[in-house]
Amino acid sequence: MRNNDPLANVSGMLVFSRVVEEGSFSAAARKLGLSKASVSREISALEQRLGAQLLRRTTRRMSLTEVGDVFHERCQRVVEAAKEAESSVSQLQEAPRGAIRLAVPMSFGHLQIAPLLPRFLERYPNIRVDVDATDRIVDLIYERVDLSIRIGRPREQSYVQRKLCPIRLLMCASPEYLERRGPPRTPDDLSEHVCLNYADQMAVWRFSTGERIKTAGTLNVNNGDALRQAALVGHGIVYLPSFLVADDVRSGRLTPLLTRHTNLETNLLAVYPESRHISPKVRAMIDWLVEELGPEPEWDEALPVAGRDPSPEICVAP
Repeated sequence: MRNNDPLANVSGMLVFSRVVEEGSFSAAARKLGLSKASVSREISALEQRLGAQLLRRTTRRMSLTEVGDVFHERCQRVVEAAKEAESSVSQLQEAPRGAIRLAVPMSFGHLQIAPLLPRFLERYPNIRVDVDATDRIVDLIYERVDLSIRIGRPREQSYVQRKLCPIRLLMCASPEYLERRGPPRTPDDLSEHVCLNYADQMAVWRFSTGERIKTAGTLNVNNGDALRQAALVGHGIVYLPSFLVADDVRSGRLTPLLTRHTNLETNLLAVYPESRHISPKVRAMIDWLVEELGPEPEWDEALPVAGRDPSPEICVAP
């Protein structure tokens, strides 16, 4: 019965082209690493699927039929396309090139990754980076994302992760707010303050001393930079990653609070789907991120965070 699916004929077409090129079944079998019987079965199956004889075979010689001659010309195009496909894969595996789809958290991507990317592209001019800046959890497989930068450990067990650098937290408020309300002296004092929370109506703030304080405020936002802006205008206290507020603390626009209680840290991770062969372009970007961000991020310099001594110029409220 004739098979009308052209894809069913592809392997037979490649074998057929090799038979014609070598001039015999035996020579083609040696080149392909197959038995002569396997090559013969492949050609017979191809002729059966096509419903046409491609080769005239005798004990002494082999020749193309008229149909076989026309078909062989088309087969050569398939062979060349296969060679080009294999060559393109080899080129991609040998040197970093091609497009990378990179997912990054919104604020971190804007503040810390976007300014660095031109240096990466200068080093690797054959790579294009498509950035998806979002605070939602991205499904790397379904959305065909090559690499994701995440804060904290991913829930998915099938992902590979590599640490880029630590992420530390800072609690802070503007000098205007502290002049108006006074600084909290202990975590328990936060119940008397306006706490600006990330998304949740009732947020639990954790401390390095083991305390967990439930806080409430009049503003809840699902974006860290928006919370920072609210703190800068004196609306309340924020508890945010240091990369968001580092420049404000160093300039005095925000004052660190309860630093002896807030020495918590998590990790910034490069996360990618599990695979036996990581592409050179993704490996190049991960290595570059480690080089640029780790082991100690520049934004934590002179801040009162875990692993860092505060600058004497920074006024730290108790």
